Amino acid sequence: MSGLRRVVVVGGSIAGTTAATTLRELGFDGEITVIGDEPHAPYARPPLSKAILRGDEPPESTALAVTAEGIDWIRGTAATGLDIDAGLVRLEHGATVPYDGLVIATGGRARHLVEGADLEGVHVLRTLDDAAGLSRAFATRPRVVVVGGGYLGMEIASTALGLGLQVTVVDMAPPLVAQLGPFLADIMTGAAREHGLIVKTSPGGARLTGSRAVDGVLLADGRHVEADLVVTAVGCRPNTEWLRDSGIPLLPGVVVDSVCRVAPGIVAAGDVTASRRSAAGPPLRSPFWMNALTQGRVAATALLDPGAAQPAAETPYFWTEAFGLELKLAGRLPGQGVPQVIAGDLADLSVLLAWPRSDGTGIAAALNHRIPLSRLRRAAQLRPMEIA
Repeated sequence: MSGLRRVVVVGGSIAGTTAATTLRELGFDGEITVIGDEPHAPYARPPLSKAILRGDEPPESTALAVTAEGIDWIRGTAATGLDIDAGLVRLEHGATVPYDGLVIATGGRARHLVEGADLEGVHVLRTLDDAAGLSRAFATRPRVVVVGGGYLGMEIASTALGLGLQVTVVDMAPPLVAQLGPFLADIMTGAAREHGLIVKTSPGGARLTGSRAVDGVLLADGRHVEADLVVTAVGCRPNTEWLRDSGIPLLPGVVVDSVCRVAPGIVAAGDVTASRRSAAGPPLRSPFWMNALTQGRVAATALLDPGAAQPAAETPYFWTEAFGLELKLAGRLPGQGVPQVIAGDLADLSVLLAWPRSDGTGIAAALNHRIPLSRLRRAAQLRPMEIA
């Protein structure tokens, strides 16, 4: 094991918390300090667009169980700079925290539509405070437009419809096609429309309208969608500004290798990272909960003993719940063409599907079908000749 005595983890969400906990599990007995810019204790983000936004569960139900002892927490304070030569993390208000091992896990923040983002009635959903504010706004019974038809946008739309609100989703392309491929996207969008969702596509984009408060969304072709409240769900940006003068490679997030290493004594994990899937390919981000959890463990291992670290599983895992459907996915999406049915019945919308590939790097999807994660990943690794 390395000779590290003081590890600083910058970022207090799932990736940073997992890294800190893993360090203790691996026997590290030095100092661990976790720095987070939110005032809350670590919490899970997936419930924010579902149970928390609906008001079914209190905010404290999202708290992550951190059982590791001897971790110092600095909450409500943002990192503003990094001095690699001196081994210092600079914080707002001028404080510094020394380290000899560093985990970068500052995550991402919600992207905004540039034009109109400062209007009243415009929301994003990324943090616990965002969810609380949006839940209060939903209680006023507004007409809602969600800009962005990806996973998060459709989950927000589903929750709003369940609360009895009028909801329109606006995107440049049909919802979820880019994320899931046309087959699964059609199933999800069909269920959404049955629940009352209105979908507007605008290949030329859209902009918010209103003078002081938002009053709608103007599509590129001149159509105007009236709204009392707009939620922008158009992705997230990695929180890397504090690293700009540090010498850390940033393209488009913190560039990591297969075991999350950045530089000697420095690793990174979670939504802030961009990793190479091949030696020739560009660094790509994977801002999903399971990726952050897995990378947190890998990063901690690589920091203590690079030789013991193993790359994260090559079969990614995602899940989403919306419009009465629970969809679990393994593999690198989107899926193209018609999948093969492994189990269940597509007509009943309870089915295990697979898009097999000859090299074993296919996709599996469980739609309202209970299956352990290990079996779902094995289904994604099936080859065409292995499916009856």
